[in-house]
Amino acid sequence: MTLDRIPVALKTVARCFARAERGNVAMMFAVILPVLITSVGAAIDYTRASKVRTSMQSAADATALMISKEAAGLTPTQVTTKAQAYFNALFNNPEVTSTTFNAAYTANTGTGASVLITATGTMQADILKVTVPMSVSSTTKWGNIRYRIALALDNTGSMDSANKMNELKSAANKLIDDFYNMAGSDADIYLSIVPFARDVNVGNANRNETWVNWEYYGTCSSSTYKTKTSCQNAGRTWTQSTSKSSWNGCVMDRDQSYDTTSDALAASPAGAMAPAHYYTDCPVSMIGMTGVKTGKTTLTSKITAMTPNGTTNQSIGMFWAWQTLKTTGPFAAPSKDSNYIYMDIVILLTDGLNTENRWDSNCGYYGCSHEPAVDTRQELLCTNMRTAGVKIFAIQVATDGDAVSTVTKNCTSEPNNTNYFSYITQASQMTVKFQNIFKELAKLRVAA
Repeated sequence: MTLDRIPVALKTVARCFARAERGNVAMMFAVILPVLITSVGAAIDYTRASKVRTSMQSAADATALMISKEAAGLTPTQVTTKAQAYFNALFNNPEVTSTTFNAAYTANTGTGASVLITATGTMQADILKVTVPMSVSSTTKWGNIRYRIALALDNTGSMDSANKMNELKSAANKLIDDFYNMAGSDADIYLSIVPFARDVNVGNANRNETWVNWEYYGTCSSSTYKTKTSCQNAGRTWTQSTSKSSWNGCVMDRDQSYDTTSDALAASPAGAMAPAHYYTDCPVSMIGMTGVKTGKTTLTSKITAMTPNGTTNQSIGMFWAWQTLKTTGPFAAPSKDSNYIYMDIVILLTDGLNTENRWDSNCGYYGCSHEPAVDTRQELLCTNMRTAGVKIFAIQVATDGDAVSTVTKNCTSEPNNTNYFSYITQASQMTVKFQNIFKELAKLRVAA
C-alpha cells in the first residue's frame, strides 16, 4: 500500500467501526481514532520531510566543496551568487518554499580558510496540514595543511624503453600543474625533484662544500677498490680526475648506516659526507624545494631535462628526497609556520628492481639483475622515513614483466592501499596513478 492510500484506508475502517453494534467497540474506537490518525499522519509527514531535508543537506555539502575551490578569488557577492547557482542545480524541490540561501567565505588567517553554506525553507505537511521548517548548513575548511613533496624519479637506462621516459615527463608535468592549481601561494606547496640512477647528481656548484667527500673521486685499475687509499694499498693504480671543476656532480651512497638516516650532511664524521663519484651515467641534477606557484617553470624544465641512463638504486633517490624535506642542509626546505599543519611526502616512481649501489652490484657483461643487498639498505631507510612521519607513495612500472617489488611496496605508508602503491604494466598508466596520488592528497587538504 502506498502512503497516499493510508488515509483512505483509515477512513474506510472508521466507517465500518462506526456501524458496529457489538458492545461498546464503536465508542472505544471513536475515542482512539483521532489519536491513531494523528500518529500515523505524523509518521507519514515526518518521513516525507526527512527525505526532503536529507536531499537539501546533500546539496549544501556538495555546494560547500565546489565553491571552496574558487572562493579565494571571488568577492563576497560572487561567492554567494556562484554558490546559489550550484545549490539550485542540485536541489530543485517545489515542495520547499520561502527559501533563503547564504554563502560566507572566511579567509585564511593561520587556522585555515572556510566556507559556510546555510539554506532554509518551509514545506507543507499533507496530512497534519502544518508548516514544517527546513534548515541545513555545511562548512568546508581548507588551507591549514601545507605540503612539502619530493619526487624521486627513476632515470635509469631501462626508462628508455616502452616510451617510459616520455610518459613519465608527461605525467610528472601534469602533476605539477595540478599542484599549481591547488596552491594559493608558494607557501602552500613546495616541490623538489630527485632524478636517480645508481647515483644522484647534487650539482657541480657544490664541489667545494665541506660535506662532499673526494676520496672516491677517481677510478682504480681494479674495480674491486673504490677509494684512493684502498686502491693504492693494494698495489693498484688510482687515476684521479684532473680537477673538481670537471666533476659532473654525482655522489654515491653515504657510509653505512648514514645511508639510511636523516643525519645532517657534514664534514665530520667522515661517514656523514657524500662521496663524490665520476659516474658516466650521472642523471640530471636534483632540485631542492621550490614553490610551485612561482617556480612552476623551473620544476617543469627539470622534468623535461631528464634522460635515461645507468643502473637502479632506489634507496639513494629516496635518501636525497628525504634530505630535501629537511629545513637544514644543502637542499634545505623553507622553515615551517607554526600556525599550519605540514605534510612531508615522498613520491617514488621506478621501473625496475634494485641492481646496484655503492657496495653491491649484480651487473655483468650482459646487463644487470636484481641485487637483494640493495633492498636491505632501502628497507632500513624507508622504515626510518616512515618513523619520522614522512608519508610515502610509490609507483612501479613493470613493462618488462618484473614481479611486484616487495621492498618498493613495503616502503610505502599504506602498502595495501592502491593509491599509495601502484603496480602498472603500461607506461601510459603513469598519469592516472599520479592523479590518484594527487586526489589522495587533495582529500587531506579539503575536509567537510
